[in-house]
Amino acid sequence: RGKAAEMIRITLEGLYEDYLQETFANASQRLEEIIQLTHFSQQFTALDEFLTQLALLSNVEAEEQNATRDDEQIKLSSIHQAKGLEYAVVFVIMLCDGLFPSHRSIDRPASLEEERRLFYVAVTRAKKELYLTYPLIRMTRGMTNDAMQQPSRFLEEIPASLLDEWSLKSPSYYG
Repeated sequence: RGKAAEMIRITLEGLYEDYLQETFANASQRLEEIIQLTHFSQQFTALDEFLTQLALLSNVEAEEQNATRDDEQIKLSSIHQAKGLEYAVVFVIMLCDGLFPSHRSIDRPASLEEERRLFYVAVTRAKKELYLTYPLIRMTRGMTNDAMQQPSRFLEEIPASLLDEWSLKSPSYYG
């Protein structure tokens, strides 16, 4: 239990605490945050579970308030976390039928409509540039082969005149 907590503890003891003290004026605050992170991580047995939860809990709004206009940052966010926020450039990824909208929503009109609203939220976060992406092939969990993907049905609802479609060429090692 607590593999992530042990990794954090080892990192702190292995010079990172000294690095904080030497580098940051608010080192004690940063150290306290890392200690809190350690406490949070103790509830997870697997490192991937901890990292997944950590990604879901990231507070995009708090980061946005701390950022200055001159900062060049990449922010990873769920659509829910991005509600009410805007960014110069937005990438919406994995726009495949079965993922967005999800398999569970496709046959349920109310659920499908809710995902359509989320798609609208996602595409309206961009101030200047919007990139809507989907893979042609995706490895599916528990499967030994790759699965061909279909673009999200929501992409078909966007007028063609608003789209500039790109297709990336496969590297030569794919054939």
